[in-house]
Amino acid sequence: AKLDEAELAANRAGSSSDAKAHAAVAFAVKVATNRGQVSTADISTVKAAGYSDAELVEIVGHVALNVLTNYINEAFKTDIDFPVAEFTKAA
Repeated sequence: AKLDEAELAANRAGSSSDAKAHAAVAFAVKVATNRGQVSTADISTVKAAGYSDAELVEIVGHVALNVLTNYINEAFKTDIDFPVAEFTKAA
């Protein structure tokens, strides 16, 4: 995605320096932290930033895929075969 370290750090904290990307990242954080329970206002906000219905479904799908793979890895204690990422506190 060619994001610099500052943008990656912002994204990991639930933000972005780009207004449109910020709306998507903030929405993804709400989907994840609220276990899919988002309000019509949340949806309206991300749509107002320029995202289509299909793109909102894609954002939710990416969040769900990450949750799914995390659960699988936790359940089966998957060996990590790539560099371990350092975790930071979520937004």
